[in-house]
Amino acid sequence: MASLPLIRISPSEFQFTECRTGYTSRLRLTSLQGQAVGFKFKTNAPHKFLVKPVVCSLTKKGMSVDVVVRSSSPITDVDRFLIQTVALAADEAEDLDSAKWRTLDPSRIMEDLIYCTIGRRRSSSQSSGSQSDSPLVSVSNIYSPSPYQEQQYFAEKDDRRLANSLAKRVYAMMPALDIADFSWYELVLFAATCFAI
Repeated sequence: MASLPLIRISPSEFQFTECRTGYTSRLRLTSLQGQAVGFKFKTNAPHKFLVKPVVCSLTKKGMSVDVVVRSSSPITDVDRFLIQTVALAADEAEDLDSAKWRTLDPSRIMEDLIYCTIGRRRSSSQSSGSQSDSPLVSVSNIYSPSPYQEQQYFAEKDDRRLANSLAKRVYAMMPALDIADFSWYELVLFAATCFAI
């Protein structure tokens, strides 16, 4: 007999978007039970992702929490997360953390995989190929940027290359000077002068 789900995961996968500092995604977890429910995230790439919160409890039915994941590295089709959920007694739910989680009976814990995608969400025709009883999507999307996004990426890459070249020229011209002695305005003016040479 299949057990009832403890939480609703919306959306059913981490849909990463590129941002200034790398990649970010957000999920909303909502309790479907009248009693407290706890969850914990694990990943196959723990040094790549920052997850907040990693461990948390939802103390009443309908209570929600947003889970935010960040990465400074590109997302791949092998990146995935394991979400563990468990029904909790009131005393177990109070101040739930990783140490308390380790004391829980493992036979009570339910596990589901959450996959990662980047860019736009898959269409229903792509996901209809493999139907599953699980509410989690089991296939990740391959990102294909638009021509504009590719052009923007290469323009940013050229800007970074130019800035790097400028920094090397400035450093070569003033190896004995301490940059802390100058204001930002003086440094920018000096860099602009060096670049004009």
